[in-house]
Amino acid sequence: MAWLRRAGQGIDPEGASVRWSVAEGSRGRRWRWTVLEGTAIRAAGLLELDSQGRFARLEYETVAGTLTLHPDPDGRSAHGNLVHTEGVDPVRLPWEIDRGVRIRGDAFGSALCPGEGSVVEVDARGSVQVADARMTTGPLTVDERGVPVLAGAAEWPLET
Repeated sequence: MAWLRRAGQGIDPEGASVRWSVAEGSRGRRWRWTVLEGTAIRAAGLLELDSQGRFARLEYETVAGTLTLHPDPDGRSAHGNLVHTEGVDPVRLPWEIDRGVRIRGDAFGSALCPGEGSVVEVDARGSVQVADARMTTGPLTVDERGVPVLAGAAEWPLET
């Protein structure tokens, strides 16, 4: 099987432009994306999935701050930091191996890791909480490769 190594762009359901890339290898997938309103970047993210397709790491930036989050090796908790204008807030959450990620106002980022169980919800300020309800299908579907389907999409190989 060939690794998925692509880049693309398109318009999300809110009308924002999204630019993205995905690089897959033996350790899983690494997604990078930016959400733009006009020429201004509203958010930028990096999300890693392990080789089983489960959440491994999130780095997410907005004007309000920078969030990092990843599961601990024991699989029972996750931790990271939220860096903002007043300093750094540590983040620690209970964890489940099949937990997904939902990012409010970012349909592309939310579609990357729906998970099988409850979700970690991130908002534009970078605050994080566990949502008890199982994640419902968001406004974006994914294709057979797991790539979110954007309006007016264009796509290219990472290697030429």
